[in-house]
Amino acid sequence: MTIFTVRPAQEADIPSLARLMVALYHAELPGVLRGSRVGQERLLAYTLTANGPTALRHRYVVCDEQQRVIGTGMLQLPGEPAFERAPRGTLIAALRELGTLPTLHLVGTVARTLFGVYRHDDPHSALIHSVVIATDVRGCGAGQVLMTALEEHIGAHRLTRARLQVLASNTNAQRFYYRLGYREIWRLTGWRARLGWPSLVMEKTVAPPSP
Repeated sequence: MTIFTVRPAQEADIPSLARLMVALYHAELPGVLRGSRVGQERLLAYTLTANGPTALRHRYVVCDEQQRVIGTGMLQLPGEPAFERAPRGTLIAALRELGTLPTLHLVGTVARTLFGVYRHDDPHSALIHSVVIATDVRGCGAGQVLMTALEEHIGAHRLTRARLQVLASNTNAQRFYYRLGYREIWRLTGWRARLGWPSLVMEKTVAPPSP
């Protein structure tokens, strides 16, 4: 049985985080990222670096027995700044790393996502996002280990609920979260769902830390 460990993300993890984020884009929004895979990873690494300390705040990685980073997830706590997926300079970086046509395609997709942004303003919950496990170790328990750790960190901040947003088309992720005890509380509908990417928000009650 493989033993997985979870720790806070470090600056040295940025190349691994960029690879995982590219994999997340390809899994959730196939075809959104175009151009060379190396260029895609460089672009995502740029967005991480450009965010400064916010990129690693409340971001965790799960490692295998060889200490290889094989997954990641992030928390947004109430009242704290959100991770900016397109910080200043991203457009220029995309043109440099991907080329003109892939960049135009990406910009169009990002514009669509704006119609489905979930505004997390509940002071009693934390938003879990950017969760991804490397393809070659999915189904081995790493995802559950990571989610358990994230939920424990939420409880340690005296928050009572964990929330996450998932695309309506990502039924595999939904099944996984349902198994962990999450339930749907919100769904994007109406004209915004037609113009954007239909999604839903799931929630789970988090146990307080042991005394």
